[in-house]
Amino acid sequence: MGEKKPFKVMLVDDDRDILELLEYNLEKEGFKVKALDDSWNAIKVANDFCPDLIILDIMMPHPNGIEICRELRSIKRFEDTYIFFLTAKSDSYYQQAALDTGGDDYIEKVVGLRALTYKVNTVLKRKFVIRKSIPVLNIGKLSINRKSSSVRIGDMEITLSKPEFELLFFFAQNPRKVISQENLLCNIWGSEIYLFDTSIDVYIQNLKHKLGLELIYRTIDNRYRLDLK
Repeated sequence: MGEKKPFKVMLVDDDRDILELLEYNLEKEGFKVKALDDSWNAIKVANDFCPDLIILDIMMPHPNGIEICRELRSIKRFEDTYIFFLTAKSDSYYQQAALDTGGDDYIEKVVGLRALTYKVNTVLKRKFVIRKSIPVLNIGKLSINRKSSSVRIGDMEITLSKPEFELLFFFAQNPRKVISQENLLCNIWGSEIYLFDTSIDVYIQNLKHKLGLELIYRTIDNRYRLDLK
């Protein structure tokens, strides 16, 4: 058997320091990386390079990351390519715009580049799903609306905190997969945020209580799994 080809990641960011740091860390993880410090020919490079995942800064000279994402999603070959946004902007307006144009995730630079590297490994190597652009997920009678951050069971609306909602959405995209605490921490809170091991258990117990459904289970090795009935 031939050697497996590395996954390809394309970076577009006009901050050269961050670009070089990301490129170094992703190459160290075994990815083939194409880095651009300007955005004007990003679409052409993407067509030539055929990346498995694209990371875009938002605030760049024309075209900005939102514009690039919108154009990429209009091209058939990039309909299902992972697109992550990395930006210094923490405004909810930019976050929603990033997701509305087809971005799969939104990582603030303040959270840490290590969290981004972990997420890239999560979706490409470990085959977990992170697609926050999906508007609605349905599990039996359970309906999870990403855009309105609302959850319904049948006709009843369930009020969840933001961490509880993010946990449920991540579990719902990865049913029956065994998920470690580290995976949940890095993909929902970011690697630089410290939580006690019991904190995640508390959020999950709150979810079970509010939903009235026994969907999420803790395994004997302190991992978690969502089972669909």
